[in-house]
Amino acid sequence: MPEIWSLSFPAMRRKDREIVDPTEIANIMDNAQVGRIGLSMNEQPYVVPVNFAFDRDRIYLHCADTGMKLDFLRTNPRVCFEVDENLGVVPGPAPWLFGMAYRSVIAFGIARILTDSEEKTKATRLITTKYAGKEMAEMITPKLTETYRSSQGSGLVLVEIKVESITGKHREISPPPK
Repeated sequence: MPEIWSLSFPAMRRKDREIVDPTEIANIMDNAQVGRIGLSMNEQPYVVPVNFAFDRDRIYLHCADTGMKLDFLRTNPRVCFEVDENLGVVPGPAPWLFGMAYRSVIAFGIARILTDSEEKTKATRLITTKYAGKEMAEMITPKLTETYRSSQGSGLVLVEIKVESITGKHREISPPPK
């Protein structure tokens, strides 16, 4: 198993729910429509939902050229990234015995703002492919990533997270006991 998939954090308490298969982890990442990036600055946490693309040991996301996300990243590039898939409620015989069925992935890594035009183009194409398809992604050019302005006038910033550790967890909906 490549080093990228190893944990440098305490072992998962519920080994029966741990996902260790890199293919399954990649599948969860690829199918998730929204990720959440966790950031920290001056002992203040900040979590924000983002669109993203996953490429083996890298996570790419985009944002405006100003705002809290970039302020936090510039101060502290260490991040956490999470995705999850809600599979449904797991009923129980008492209210406190209900639970959720889910699949989730948590990654830890170092974020950097991409400045190289080719890297920015690659990241933009990966994100566009995920959400709009390959045909739309092929329309992305280095010039577009450099000159794009939103309707509010902000430029396009691409962020790459170099994943240092990643793990998955799941809970299935079990059939009721007979």
